[in-house]
Amino acid sequence: CTLINNCPSNSWQQDSQQCTHIVNVQPLKASVDYIQWINLTLSKLPQLEHNEIYQCIFGNKIMSAYTQAIKLDHNRLSCPTPSNQNLQLYTGSSSKVRLSVVKWPSNTSVATVPEFTFYNCSSYLSCASCRSQIGCQWCSQRCSSMCTESSGQCPTFKLVDPANIFLEAGQPATIPLKFDSFQLDNSIECRLNGTIHGFLTSDGVCQITKVPDVTLENNGKVYLNLYQNDVLIGMPIEMFIYRCDLYDSCDRCNTRSRCSWCQGECSSQSTNKCLTNEQCTSLYIKDFSPKVIPLHGQTILRIELNEDAKDAVQEISLADIPCLLINSSNVIQCQAQPSNSTRKGRISIRFSNAIYILSKEIIEYRQPAIVSINPSIAYQFGGQILHINGQNLISGNEQNILIGNYHCKKIQQTLRNTLSCRLPSIPSGLYNITVKIDDQMISTEQQLKITPNPIVQDIDPTISFASGGRLITVRGMYFKSIQIITVKFSYKKWNAKLKINSNDLVSSDGGLVSSFNFRTPGIPSASEEFPLPPLDVNFSLDFDDSIISLPNIIQFRYIPDVLLNVSSTPQTLPYTGEELKLQVENLTEAASMSDIQLFIGCSECKLKTFTSKGITCQPPTKLAINTAIVLNSPQQPDDCTLFNSSIGPIRFRIGYREYLIGYLSYSRSFTSKYSFLTIIALICSSCLVTIALLILGLYLFYKFRKTKSPPSSLTNIERNDKQCWSTDTSASTGPYYQVYEQISCLSSHENTLTRGTLLSSCPYHQEKRLTPPIMEQLQMSLSFLTTLSVDDEQLKKLLFPAENTFPSRHYRPSMELFYDLLHMAPFSQAFLDKLLENDSFDLLEAYVYLFRYMPANLHSFNNFFQFFSTLFFQNKKDLINKFHFFDDFLRILIDLIDSSPSDEILHRSSRSICPSTLLINNIQHCSYQLTIDYENFLRFHLSVLDCDTINQVKQKIIRYLNSHENTYRLIDCDQLDLLLPTLNHCTCMSQVPMIKDYLINSIIYCQKRSSMKSAKTSYAYHLCPESQMIMERKLIEEKLLENKNRLQQIFIYFYQQIANGLDLFDIWTNDFQRDLLFPQYIRLVSELIRRLNRLILCRSTCPIIESCLNVIADGLEFIFETKTEFSSEIELLFTDEKKHFASFDRSSFHIRSSNQYNPKFSSNDIRSLTLNDDRAIECLFKLYEFYESNSEPINQHIGENHVSVLLPVHHLLVRIRQLLQSDSQTLI
Repeated sequence: CTLINNCPSNSWQQDSQQCTHIVNVQPLKASVDYIQWINLTLSKLPQLEHNEIYQCIFGNKIMSAYTQAIKLDHNRLSCPTPSNQNLQLYTGSSSKVRLSVVKWPSNTSVATVPEFTFYNCSSYLSCASCRSQIGCQWCSQRCSSMCTESSGQCPTFKLVDPANIFLEAGQPATIPLKFDSFQLDNSIECRLNGTIHGFLTSDGVCQITKVPDVTLENNGKVYLNLYQNDVLIGMPIEMFIYRCDLYDSCDRCNTRSRCSWCQGECSSQSTNKCLTNEQCTSLYIKDFSPKVIPLHGQTILRIELNEDAKDAVQEISLADIPCLLINSSNVIQCQAQPSNSTRKGRISIRFSNAIYILSKEIIEYRQPAIVSINPSIAYQFGGQILHINGQNLISGNEQNILIGNYHCKKIQQTLRNTLSCRLPSIPSGLYNITVKIDDQMISTEQQLKITPNPIVQDIDPTISFASGGRLITVRGMYFKSIQIITVKFSYKKWNAKLKINSNDLVSSDGGLVSSFNFRTPGIPSASEEFPLPPLDVNFSLDFDDSIISLPNIIQFRYIPDVLLNVSSTPQTLPYTGEELKLQVENLTEAASMSDIQLFIGCSECKLKTFTSKGITCQPPTKLAINTAIVLNSPQQPDDCTLFNSSIGPIRFRIGYREYLIGYLSYSRSFTSKYSFLTIIALICSSCLVTIALLILGLYLFYKFRKTKSPPSSLTNIERNDKQCWSTDTSASTGPYYQVYEQISCLSSHENTLTRGTLLSSCPYHQEKRLTPPIMEQLQMSLSFLTTLSVDDEQLKKLLFPAENTFPSRHYRPSMELFYDLLHMAPFSQAFLDKLLENDSFDLLEAYVYLFRYMPANLHSFNNFFQFFSTLFFQNKKDLINKFHFFDDFLRILIDLIDSSPSDEILHRSSRSICPSTLLINNIQHCSYQLTIDYENFLRFHLSVLDCDTINQVKQKIIRYLNSHENTYRLIDCDQLDLLLPTLNHCTCMSQVPMIKDYLINSIIYCQKRSSMKSAKTSYAYHLCPESQMIMERKLIEEKLLENKNRLQQIFIYFYQQIANGLDLFDIWTNDFQRDLLFPQYIRLVSELIRRLNRLILCRSTCPIIESCLNVIADGLEFIFETKTEFSSEIELLFTDEKKHFASFDRSSFHIRSSNQYNPKFSSNDIRSLTLNDDRAIECLFKLYEFYESNSEPINQHIGENHVSVLLPVHHLLVRIRQLLQSDSQTLI
């Protein structure tokens, strides 16, 4: 159909009154099994243009097939149906398509048949259904449209007894059948629903071994079918399954021949043990209430029958305890008698005419108890909600709550074991709590304290800047009885509300005097309804959802925000160690020191002075690095440094407002005011001075070396500290800016012991720390791992984490010969076949360790062993880049563990996500900021806990140095020693006190470990004795979920990146089929995660970290279902992540490929690299011992396949044995 204006004049047009239509189609159905000709009669046929033909198009939503039509006469066409290969129809017996006649190639539509049917005879599985479709015939036990056999009558079957359609659930069934038009033989079987198989006897009886069960309702439908050679015969018979015990009345029970009414319930005759027949009745217990009753409540029970009872009730029992009858009709009432213990059972009623009925539901006797009340303090005005927690409190007909003699009005229940009521107005005092359930009284030793109504004594300050954020303190009396305080600011139609919880209250004088803090909200921008500040707004307090309200207590004043004259292009100042000054007018009008913060990057600049003209602060000695997981991202406003450089943004925060006022550069460079000649002269002068100082130092060293004393006393340490600590107090040569400047620190030369809670001085090998200059660090492109180490020696620990103690020098000559023997192909093949057959994990690890540079030798090994060998073919830069993902994740995990108390003896942490290493006890602790003096040239602040042991502090110091100093060599934990000060209350032997037990100004002195020192001292301390540990399962699960939720988004990001395909694993994927790639990849990544702690330099043997990594690896396999069995904790922790990844498409999974790998080493290189360490010699010795114990089958294998090499193998083995014998003599 086309617009007339768009129709070309020479195109074929139809008269709107005489459109071409199809008059007749023969046939309107066709089989898909063969091609048929379809004859179409049209009202008229349009003329064909040059090279045009008629086409028939058969199409629907999923397919389109066309055939060429033949013109029979002036208005008749004939076209064939498409072949079966071109028909893509829906699965089923038939499919409707649209038949269109067009002119081709112009695709001009001529006429259309809306519905044309293709039928598929092969979809009919029985003779009867096949015959129902015109054009289909049943022949050769299948339905077809091309049948050459003579068609007879379809075989049928039916029940001998049409009433025999009911089958008892869970019992064998015998079903007699009658057949027509087929011969019985062994190929015929009977089935229920096509899946429950039975067998057919020679006399035509279907035997079903066991009828399927029904659960809640009788008369479940099933269909009886007959199959001959898996081909359906006849029409299925509809049958019904029943279970006797589901009938609740006698008359319904007796409708089934295999059921009988016995002792008030319907039972199967196969299990019925009644000795006498009981009188049948239609009565049954429809419902009763309550379902749970107290032991001594003498509860009135209401039992509802389905109809009026005509006979008198003789006896009622509740779980075998009598119930005294009160009245009876269709609703029976009786009073429950006391029970000595909890119990449950059914209700039984016996009538005078020997009728006996039982309830379907269970009634329970339970003992109610009160566990706790909340709150324990309330105020006398009343109206607060009291929650009584306990066991089985929601039982019986009614529950009444008494506060002393005052009735507490019960409110609607929301929790199963909690009663709630609204307190009445009660005078001050202590009151007992009593709960009355029916006639049973329950009390508790805990009392409710009623205090006078809350009183507000002071609100300070009462003025704020317009943007808000001012810290306000409200003081008063009797606040502890309040659950929620609402602070409200209002002005005309505007209002702002803040919620204060009872946990935020600070109390003194036994709770009599209390206070709470909050920060003021900002007011709206100026408009017609809201004026410009200064402005007075109403300040109100509501207690517990306005039960007590104190409206318009004061008028709170808002004044305009302070203005900073900040340049549009913030300036950069060099760091000189001096204090930073910020000039702000009228700062003290509406701000206090607690409302002001100044940040250099991510570190706070500690405030020194605060006046109406401005503030001063001491900048940090070093910038904190950016800590985001996603590296190399665009610069964000809250990044710690400017594009990972040594320049930190200076941010001024007052209340809720923040200003970027400039930058502080920690890099040092020459200023442009010096000429080139001046710079050269300064360099030469510096060189001469340095040489002179070196000569003087050597002279003094040789002169006084005999009198040198170790820094063992506290006095020496303090003296050394004063000598090395200095501050450059010279004025900055840079320009003066109006907003901020650097000034000299007045306290820079004072004793530094008073500047921090704890001061640690940590000398270390400076020559090993190749720290490049600052400008060079800015230009470095090498990646840097802060937590992991991926040197070759560390990577080897993925297989062997323990320290090596094998005496390799005694076995090296002989084992080097055995290594060469393993490289002989015939011997290697026979040896490897026997090794894999033995399947010893230790021996397989030893073999992998030896042949890690020869991946071809590991083709038959598991995925991790093959992956392990690929790691050694990548250069260190590639490894660092690819392990950054795991490095960042581990850093965040360790930060989480370090931020909470950890018991080193029990190996448990309050922030662990593994139940075996979780410390659930509440350990009281505080956080300290230590000032660390490192090698007398670097000072930094370190956050520790007062319950940390000295050993844990040492670990945190080393981790800080490794994480924040971009060096080429990381610091090992064994490279530092701690010398502790002697205290009167501590012997400092195997265990030392925690940090909080030390003097405030004590010094922990760190020195290089002496090469002669071999003993290791472990400083550990018990936070919680093992006997006092809380092991309640519910509390553990709640704590695990809380700890895991702290990293919820981190976990989702971590698993998402793994699902995207980490490029660390790209070589490993060469030999895997695509459908097996993803599950094998997930198992491999999980195995690597379980071993990641072995790559940690400082705490590789920490059980807490290892246990958390195991949980994370199990979570990965649980999310992507690569295992079937998991602990309940794993399912609890990672259910949300599993839902998040439920739609993940495994079919599109692939692994990113990135860097090229180093070329393969030569055979000499491989030999040298492999035999260079003692571990390889130990592995060779293990494999040699294996050969000695399995030499006969190995030699037999070589003899059968490579007899020519037996002699050289024999000569090598003799030489090895001779060397081993001489080695053993040497050892003796």
